[in-house]
Parts: sequence; structure tokens; C-alpha cells
Amino acid sequence: YSKKAFLDPANPQVRRYLIALLDEISSSYEVDGIQLDYIRYPFQDPKVNQTYGYGQAAREQFEKLTGVDPIEVYPRDRALWQKWTDFRIQQIDRFVATVSSHLRKKRPELILSAAVFAKPRAERLQRLQQNWEAWARRGTLDMIVPMTYAPDTNSLRNLAQPVLTQSSLSRALVLPGIRLLNLPDIIAVDQIQLLRDLPVGGYALFAVENLNGNLRKIFSRTQGPNDSSDTEPLPYRQPFPAAAVRYGALQREWNFLLTSNQIWIREPILSEWGKQADALSESLNQLAAEPSPQNLAAAKTVLLSFRSQFPKWMQEQARMQPYQVQVWDNRLATIERLLRYGERTALNRGRLNLAQQQ
Repeated sequence: YSKKAFLDPANPQVRRYLIALLDEISSSYEVDGIQLDYIRYPFQDPKVNQTYGYGQAAREQFEKLTGVDPIEVYPRDRALWQKWTDFRIQQIDRFVATVSSHLRKKRPELILSAAVFAKPRAERLQRLQQNWEAWARRGTLDMIVPMTYAPDTNSLRNLAQPVLTQSSLSRALVLPGIRLLNLPDIIAVDQIQLLRDLPVGGYALFAVENLNGNLRKIFSRTQGPNDSSDTEPLPYRQPFPAAAVRYGALQREWNFLLTSNQIWIREPILSEWGKQADALSESLNQLAAEPSPQNLAAAKTVLLSFRSQFPKWMQEQARMQPYQVQVWDNRLATIERLLRYGERTALNRGRLNLAQQQ
């Protein structure tokens, strides 16, 4: 059916083999991170007898747990079929957790991510047993890369927005994906702009072989040449500096619009907003320069206060430019996510690394 070979995650030999490969990659090569792909079972449809996971090891383990050989389990027995589905979900979950624990003991700074399907969770668990929300919630992975591949921008929005509204993903960076193959350049640029307007830490382009010369020229004009020394900090490596830089860009946009009379805020609200905006800038820059639990707590407090008052400050602007104000709020949400991500990685993992060295 799938025309691809899948290894059984319930098989201990398979797990040891894959861990050994990942161990070799992370220890023998200077990789920045490791992304897990095809971290799931093949697509299944029990209605046409397309189900997977019946390796000898899986059958023995499930029968030991339930007293039933899964080869004798059918969807009409809903309770038992759900146990069989849950069993396979657990095999993937445990393997991802083992990979994370094993690699981080050796290289705490290694970035771990996974390419995942953006299908609705209930359907995804039944059809391919990919429980990536749990990986993000537990902090097992640093980045989640949903394969939100779509032929047009509206379809991309419909795929990406349900993922981005999940509060359980706040401990991981979410980078929706754009598939460039056979995608017209103008649509690719439009999709990139959409993702820039949403509360995301970034976006992923699939694949590099489809990154044509025209797109490279566009990126060079809008983001600077690849060899430029004036590059922005990478969010997954430097979340606190990235948060400060992104807020700085947002503040420059506000200042430009203010000088050109394109923001409708009256006094004394304007002065109050400006004062709080400067305080947030100072707090984020302090955190970027000196990452510490104290500076992080201060930045989070100032940001929380700023976001809570933002709708009041932007009430009149939102009536005139609702999409613009929504984008600004999304960018503030992204900064908040970067702080949460940085708390888990730059601070907590940094302390773990220091303890291991001592």
C-alpha cells in the first residue's frame, strides 16, 4: 500500500538500531539538530483491511497485556480496537521519548524536531498513531514542523490555524511547512507572508531542491544576502535575542506609522502606550543581554501586562484596521512563545548542561 518500508517501533531490536544510528550522527558529525520524519505508522483504513503493526514483538506484547492476539482484533469490537490503537500510539511515544532522553544526555544543546501531519488529532491517532501534541506538551521535542502543505494560501491558513491555537504547544516552537514543489513563486511568497502574520516562531520550506533562483533573489532582497554578517538570531538557538529583535522591528513599524499619522490613538492613551512599549523593549533587551531567571520573570511580567492592555490601546485602530491589529497581537504572542521556549531550552537546559560539566 505505502510502497515504503516501515520498521516496527514495538520491536526492541528496531529501537536499538535506530538509536545507534542517531547516536552516530549526533556524536560523529557537527549537526545542529536532528529531525524525525515518518515517525508514525503507515496510513491505515480498516474498512479496506489496511492496518499495520502486526510484527511478532508487537503481537506478543499486546497479547501479554490483554490476553488477545491483535491479529484477532477488529474495529467492530470498539473497546479492544481502541486498546490496540493506544498500544501503537504508545510505541511511537516511547520511542520519541527515548530518543530525546538519550541524545540530550550526550548533547544537551542538540535541537530535536519532527515533521508531523496537521490532520485533526482524532483522525490522525486512528489512521497513523502520531501523537505529536504530547511530544510538544512534555517538552520531548524542541520544534514541531507541521506539514501544512497546500496549493493556495487559504488552504494553508485552514491547516495552520488549528495547530497554532493549541495552548499545549507553548513549550515547543511550531514551524508550519510550505511545500515548494510545483508551487508558483507568487503563491509561495504569499504563503510565507501569511505565516509571518500568524503567531509562529518561523516557517519551514520543503525542500531545498525546489528553492529556485527567483525565490532566492526575493529572499536576498527582503532578508539580505546569505553571507551577510548582519543576520537575525535564530529563534531555536537564541530565543531571547530573537524575541528582542522581533519586538524591535514591531516597535519600528509603530514609530513609522505614528510619524505618518497612520495610527489612531488619542492622548493620554498614546503616551501610556508609548511608555509601556518602551518598558517592554528595555525588559526584552535586558533579557537578551543577560539571560537569567530573574530577567525572564521580569520580561514575562511586563509582556503580560502589555498584552492585557493592548486591546484597549488599539480599540480605535482596530475599527479602522482590524487585520493589522490582529497581526500585531499575533507578533506579541510569538514573542511570548519565544520566552516560554527559551525558559525550557536556553535556561533550564543550560543549567542542566552546566551541572553535567561540573
